[in-house]
Amino acid sequence: MMLKKVESFSRYQEIVEHYGQRGCASNDYIQREATDLIAHDSLYEYCGERNGFLLVKKDGFWRVYFYLNDHNEILLLQGEVLETEILFRGNLGEPADVVAFLERCCFRRHLVRDQYAGIYKDLQPFRVNDEIVVQPAQTLAGVQGAFDLFNQSFDMYSGDYVSPEYYEGLLASGSVLLAWRRHEEESRFVGALHQTVENNVAWVSHLAVKESARGQHVGQALLDAFVERNMVTEKSRYMLWVQHQNSVAVSLYEKKGFKYLGKSSLSMIKL
Repeated sequence: MMLKKVESFSRYQEIVEHYGQRGCASNDYIQREATDLIAHDSLYEYCGERNGFLLVKKDGFWRVYFYLNDHNEILLLQGEVLETEILFRGNLGEPADVVAFLERCCFRRHLVRDQYAGIYKDLQPFRVNDEIVVQPAQTLAGVQGAFDLFNQSFDMYSGDYVSPEYYEGLLASGSVLLAWRRHEEESRFVGALHQTVENNVAWVSHLAVKESARGQHVGQALLDAFVERNMVTEKSRYMLWVQHQNSVAVSLYEKKGFKYLGKSSLSMIKL
């Protein structure tokens, strides 16, 4: 098998039609992004007779999307860092056959993330520190500071990296909330939240608190502000993904009233 660039959306469709056979295992959820990825020379293919792989170029690694029809046809791409994500229903457990296949391809288990959701009428306000002020970022420097914090706080492989070329749009849309702690005559930046809105659902894309400010209810203040600014009706919906291993973050969301949806993802990497 050889790695080569996907040159057109029609070629992407050919791969999907050829390998997306009934009963195959797949994690390809990039169809809406495929045209943009192809335009930016970021989408590649690595295909065999029975299995097809799509690779997206990231900063320092490749994200892998697969169509698996034959668990004996092994993917071996040498000299590259690869990451893939398997979506599964938490109550059914991980798909052991897919995990075993990827392990034979030299991937190893990395992180598990769980999906949570909430409806405005079911979410509870926190009693937060009055010294914490939350407001949308007012400058590009503020947006940059937020994403510097996100990149320091989150795993580079399974997180969603945002390129600086998008910062101006995030500033204009008010998608980045900054938390400040009043301190004598000045305010100190202590945390940030990045939100996205899709199909009338508000998502927490990133939320992070500076290490020096943890335990001061900064995360609670950010989450409250996010919920309130996206409230349209009592039935307004909110969603997020959180690392299963991050018990502090899981507790924060559950105390707010978010509920686990029974959907999880396993991230696996090949270094």
